[in-house]
Amino acid sequence: MNTAQHKLVVWSVTGLLGTGMVMYLALSLTKREEWNKQVPVDRMQSVLSDVPEVSEQRVSLLAASAVERGLKQLDWSGRPPPDKPVEPIEAPKGSDSPRELVRDLIQIRAIRYDGANPAASEVVFKYKSTAMVVVPTYSDGTYLKRGGDRLDGRLNQIEISAIYPGNVEFRFTNEAGRENELVAPTPFSLTKHYAYVGEGQAPVSRPSAVGTFVSRRPDSPPEAQTVRISPTKYRVGLEDAQEINDNFAEIMTTEVSIDRHRDPKTKRFDGIEIKQVKPGSIAARHGVEEGDVIKSINGQPVSSKEEAIVYVKNNKDKYDAWEVEIWNKGQTRTVTYYSPKKK
Repeated sequence: MNTAQHKLVVWSVTGLLGTGMVMYLALSLTKREEWNKQVPVDRMQSVLSDVPEVSEQRVSLLAASAVERGLKQLDWSGRPPPDKPVEPIEAPKGSDSPRELVRDLIQIRAIRYDGANPAASEVVFKYKSTAMVVVPTYSDGTYLKRGGDRLDGRLNQIEISAIYPGNVEFRFTNEAGRENELVAPTPFSLTKHYAYVGEGQAPVSRPSAVGTFVSRRPDSPPEAQTVRISPTKYRVGLEDAQEINDNFAEIMTTEVSIDRHRDPKTKRFDGIEIKQVKPGSIAARHGVEEGDVIKSINGQPVSSKEEAIVYVKNNKDKYDAWEVEIWNKGQTRTVTYYSPKKK
């Protein structure tokens, strides 16, 4: 078929469509008046009355058990339920979360064993968790207990069953059938805290990084200035506490420069970063170092200066010890501040 024949076919179809449209419009005009007429009410009633009534209505019902089996139990097989109900499968014993071990919760520092009266034996230990906020027996954060005593806080279900010369036996009062656990003291490194000199030589002090260790009687007068009792523990002095309370805003402005810290992976704020510390300032004397990121206070996460201030103000009369978790250059340390002794 050539081009002329194609054109002829197209024009023929177009002409037929146009003729049909004209005829439809003409017919519509002639029927316009009839289509616009309203149907009389009596005619509508007569038409509706001619509709036959339904003599019986049938509804197909489905048993509730079939619906429950298909939707709740996801059993679409169509088979009838078994005569004997299926017993639930019990989880294998021992599949619960791993039990906490006492050796992972505390660190035994010393044991005083009384051979004549074993019940009078004593153990000195320290909690490893920063969430344990309990007033310690001694200013270095350690606790003194005897046989029959229980641990503190959420560990109250753990009891000291017996104290031996080389270890301490703990009993779990809330877990029937669980064996008692023996925990030995942590080895003490003399070279970490003391320096050895030859006979006749003058004593030498350890590097300042080890800190100043102060031993005081409980009835000694309170200190005006803060005392560093171990590398990560401070007894806040009365005068220092008053200065921090009265000039906190000025200290935060002139002595340290801080900013919110973001986690490099999640990009979320996860602490308070110390950008700069003025040498010799009250902040520096309390162990604040450049690059420190404060993560939590007494187990409470903080991500801004405002959060830290509000938490400390709301709990200032609740705690006698404040444990600050600090991250710096991939290492985490916990610095403890004890409230000043009252006069």
